[in-house]
Amino acid sequence: MNPELLSRILKLLGLKETPLFPHYFEWALTHSSYANEKGTASYERLEFLGDSIVGFVIAHRTFELFAHMPEGEMAKIKAVVGSEPVLSDVSKEIGLSNMILTGKSLESASEEDMESIFADVFESTVAAVFLNYGFEVAYTLVSKLLTEKIKAVAERRLFFDYKTDLQEYTQEHFGVLPEYILIDERGPAHKKTYTFEVKIEGVSYGRGNGRSKKSAEQMAAKIALRRLKGL
Repeated sequence: MNPELLSRILKLLGLKETPLFPHYFEWALTHSSYANEKGTASYERLEFLGDSIVGFVIAHRTFELFAHMPEGEMAKIKAVVGSEPVLSDVSKEIGLSNMILTGKSLESASEEDMESIFADVFESTVAAVFLNYGFEVAYTLVSKLLTEKIKAVAERRLFFDYKTDLQEYTQEHFGVLPEYILIDERGPAHKKTYTFEVKIEGVSYGRGNGRSKKSAEQMAAKIALRRLKGL
């Protein structure tokens, strides 16, 4: 693995010990477009593992923080904090999104196009931490990065349902409902990626990618809201 890249990722994550398997960190940052060009591994297997680790930490921290919260409310918090929009934001907040290795096919991709990839890489990086340093270190890292998100959702300070927010905004300012259009669907049946575009009065305000149609629509709505509100 490139020593400079390894040094950067370890510093970003606050890890000081030399990893046993440094190549996992490079794979964690490697999108399939880059992997196909270079003949190396991508982050996809690590993402699969990291998704479970992140989900467990969110569930456990929620259980610990809110002793009397019913299961249904805990499930909502887990769904929100573990969602692509939130994990994408965390990836950008810590600078992880700037380290992703992508191929030529993504050279012209906008940050909006990359949102779901940012979330994927957060999960794959967590898996790389787990494989190199063990569960306790991985747990501590995820807890540090997501505990405030958990509290924010519980206290209704972190808003997730961007589709509802966008609908309310467009009804108030345009007098119409937003329209979601599926414009791309790719990948095998067990791992599809969807792309939705959201239009208001026929004008496109954003595109979102996701591993489900719902998450792709949410991402598109989030991007549209940013544009409409000038964020």
